[in-house]
Amino acid sequence: MKTKSVFGALFLAAAAVAAVGPAPVRALEPLPEPDWLSRLREAISRAAARNPEVAAMEARILAARHRVDQATALPDPEVELALKDVPVSSPSLSRDDFTMETIAARQRFPGAGKLPAEKRAAEAELEGMAAEHARHVVEIAADVTDSFLRIASLDRRLAIARETRQRLSDALTAARERYAVGKGAQADVLRANLEKTALDDRLAGLAAERRSEAARANALQGLPADTQVVPFVVGSDVESRIASRPVPPAGELLERAERDSAAIAAAAAGVRRGQARLEGARLERRPDWTVMSYYAHRVSFEDLAGISVSFGLPWVHPKRLQARQAELEADLEGARADLSAARNALRRDIEAASAELARNREQARLYRELILPQAEINYRAAREAYQVGAIDFLTYVRAATDLGIYEAEAVEREAGAARSVAALQKASGLPLIEGTPAPGGSHED
Repeated sequence: MKTKSVFGALFLAAAAVAAVGPAPVRALEPLPEPDWLSRLREAISRAAARNPEVAAMEARILAARHRVDQATALPDPEVELALKDVPVSSPSLSRDDFTMETIAARQRFPGAGKLPAEKRAAEAELEGMAAEHARHVVEIAADVTDSFLRIASLDRRLAIARETRQRLSDALTAARERYAVGKGAQADVLRANLEKTALDDRLAGLAAERRSEAARANALQGLPADTQVVPFVVGSDVESRIASRPVPPAGELLERAERDSAAIAAAAAGVRRGQARLEGARLERRPDWTVMSYYAHRVSFEDLAGISVSFGLPWVHPKRLQARQAELEADLEGARADLSAARNALRRDIEAASAELARNREQARLYRELILPQAEINYRAAREAYQVGAIDFLTYVRAATDLGIYEAEAVEREAGAARSVAALQKASGLPLIEGTPAPGGSHED
């Protein structure tokens, strides 16, 4: 009977609160914050410009571009200076007509088609590295956004924890007042103090987590790890703005990604490079040619000159050529398998990120429209019921802490939906987030 009366009083108090109207959801209520998008854009731009991994990739691309320029160059010519046929017993440059001072020049010409094949291989390598770089920049932008959202989420959860602590302080004050007039128990006061201490521990953990996440965000932007990250305004619409950004359906996104994704482009470039190298291996059967000319000066005799042409005999060692060709055929099969694996990974990651985005969006809606309003009503009803002695203190404290837990969970769902967009960008390789550098240096609006 006592349990029924307690829940009856709580129900009546809830009905009274509900009659006034649903309470505002403070944790998710959008507040004007015009600078958050510019902060995200600046962070992404800074990461693209200062991240050391980006700088390293750009340097490698520059090196690959120079390799293309070298691919069609002929081997270095050779010049030979010689003193030939000098008598050993009594050295002289004029006594013997065989003695001569010579200068010779040689130039090797690779077999037909070899240099163009090398150039195609170098160009494919350059295209692959450029595609990898484009994918890396998109991934870094997604990582920066993910870190940005985690910090915003932690700032909001810290604010929610402080609000919950204030509710517990109010509960402690009410418990002390009731205890002072003989209507409450000392255990209620002790319980309130315990809950506040536990919440202080949670605040310390969240603060440490934020510090760690700030270090990650700074590292992505090429900043010192201890650079201060200014807190975000509580109730900002950072997550909801990103989470609600229109995203193409998974099928359409996959079609775009297979056409435009840098990961697929890089794998396809690897196949082209393998094909060019295999063609070069087959062309090794064609001999290289060397042209040489010389001029010989004799002191007491007529000067001489000559020219010669020589060529290699690569077919003399057929096993080497066969092994080389087999090696590059295996490399080409591996590159083709890498391309298939990249397509499979693209489909898998896009489908997984799309499912996660849909789940987080639906859960965020449930928290925003149903769970949080009910939790707020429950807390206010419990507070009113406790003041008139209709429920015990533990029920009141549980309602206060549950509200904080649900508010924090709602923030996590909103942030999760927005982070799923970042994961979808990382999976697809397409610029889906505002401020992400697009191919050619432009930015998504």
